[in-house]
Parts: sequence; structure tokens; C-alpha cells
Amino acid sequence: MKKILIAAPLRQDVDVFREYQKGLDNLEVPEGFTADRFFVINDCPEIRAEVRDAKTVEVETGEVYEKTHNDHLWTLDLMLKMGELRNMTIREMLEGGYDYWLSADTDIVLDPWTLYHLIQADKDIVSEIFWTQAPNGREWCNAWMADQAAGMREEWRKPGLYKVGMTGALTLVKRKVFEAGVNYSQIPNIQTALRGEDRHFCVRAACAGFEMWIDTHAPATHLYTRKVYEQYMKDKAGSD
Repeated sequence: MKKILIAAPLRQDVDVFREYQKGLDNLEVPEGFTADRFFVINDCPEIRAEVRDAKTVEVETGEVYEKTHNDHLWTLDLMLKMGELRNMTIREMLEGGYDYWLSADTDIVLDPWTLYHLIQADKDIVSEIFWTQAPNGREWCNAWMADQAAGMREEWRKPGLYKVGMTGALTLVKRKVFEAGVNYSQIPNIQTALRGEDRHFCVRAACAGFEMWIDTHAPATHLYTRKVYEQYMKDKAGSD
């Protein structure tokens, strides 16, 4: 039996987390696999009572994390702290004897067949796609070819499996990647040229010889802002 650890730092609006957790509850776990959950609750004690069927640890980083109705306000220090929290989940995965680690950010609602497609892809690092509308109206996804966010492809809207340069947020990683030393720590000689812990992870992975892929068979829903969340709930109510 192969073991998957679904993990994430957790600092989220309670109502958004409820939808995220419902998505986890509805996940189809492929035959021959088991899936556990692990959250690092980060300066968010009010979420504790909402967490079900998961191991948790609580930390206090003291970092201010703000969201507006239209965007997230990320600072460099907050991004670095996120890398440390993700590394905590990697250590849990390795020490727990898991074969796979699924990083699933807590503002994403997963398609029930996400694990099926990611496992079937049989890649060392593979993400499931989601698309997000930026405040300026442009859409971006959680994969790109190079640098900060260059080279997103329209062809990724079609169901398939595509090689990419960088990815994150909803990513399945095999154990051997972490055993090779890949992690989310900041690369010391890259300060502001690449912002975001996912970029540092991807650079480390590429230098260690691992390829990155994006699957597009089961796109997730990104509840990026209150505006998106409210529309999601309205649409959900209309379909019931």
C-alpha cells in the first residue's frame, strides 16, 4: 500500500477553508493508496475547530498576512516564512514513511479525480492546474516555463500532461525528490530576482535533475479572493 500525505500551511478564512476541506473529503483515492492530512496552523487559532481528520501542529510566526477584496499582499519575509512552513510538512512526510507528498494550498477546491490523474501521470513532480483571474482581468495559472512567471501557454487549457519549467500550489511530489535534498528554502544567492518559495523549490529541483509537469485533466478552483469566493458560493447554490 502506497502512502500519500496531503499537507499545507494553514492560515485561512474559516468559510474558505470549509470549502477546501469539502474538496479533500470528496477526493477519490486510487486503489492501492492511502491518504492522510497534515496542516501547520500558522497564527490562525480560530481555524483549529474546523479541522477534521488531520494531524496538526501550531506555530506563531508573527508575520502579517493581508488580503484585499481583489488580491493578496505578499511580502518577501512572508514568502520566506512560507518556505519554512512547507519544509515542516516535508519533514513530516519523510519521517512518516510516506511515498508521496501532495501540497494543496488551502484556498483551492480540488476536483474529486485530482489524485487519480496525478498518480497516473507517474512523474516525480506534477501539479494539477488551476486558473486565477488577476485584478487587472488577466488570467494566470500555477505553471509557467521560466523566471518569475514567463511562458504560460494557452494550450494548457486542453486536457493533457505538459512539461513545464516551474509550478506549485497543488503539486504531487515523490519521496525521492526530497531525499535528494530538494526543499523550499531560499537559495542564498537569489534574493528578489525570483519571489516566492515555489520558485526556489523549482530551481532546486531542476538543478537536482528533476522535471516538472502540469496535468490539466481535473482543473481545481482557486478561491483567491473574497470576490471569487462569493461568486463560487453563488454558483454552487444555483446548481443545487
